[in-house]
Amino acid sequence: MKVVMSVLLSGLLVCGSVSANEVDMEKTMKQMALSFKQAKEAQSVAEMTVAIASFEAQVQLAQQAKFAPEKAQLYQQGLKELALEVEQTQLLLEKHDFAAAQQQLQKLDELRKQYHKHRKPSFWQLIFG
Repeated sequence: MKVVMSVLLSGLLVCGSVSANEVDMEKTMKQMALSFKQAKEAQSVAEMTVAIASFEAQVQLAQQAKFAPEKAQLYQQGLKELALEVEQTQLLLEKHDFAAAQQQLQKLDELRKQYHKHRKPSFWQLIFG
């Protein structure tokens, strides 16, 4: 019951904050990193479920952000893939398959690494455009 309430509360907070103003991606990404860290450090299905619910809320918030036109499609694709992997993790947690959920976190981390490569321009891109 506590997990359901925390998920609902997270969803309400996300909806309210998005309608109130623009998405602060730096803050959102920091919160995603914290939630992911909590999921990796979780010692039980219940702990990981709460952390993944928070992570999912931040992914939903990030999906509503406005990105630079040249990278918007790429970032939205990455967030969509991330949301699908989060959903798979939640299904594993619902089945109380903690070991498989921990392995699923590796896929989330791989996606993070893959899409973060596109986030910042390289030194050479800054110099030569």
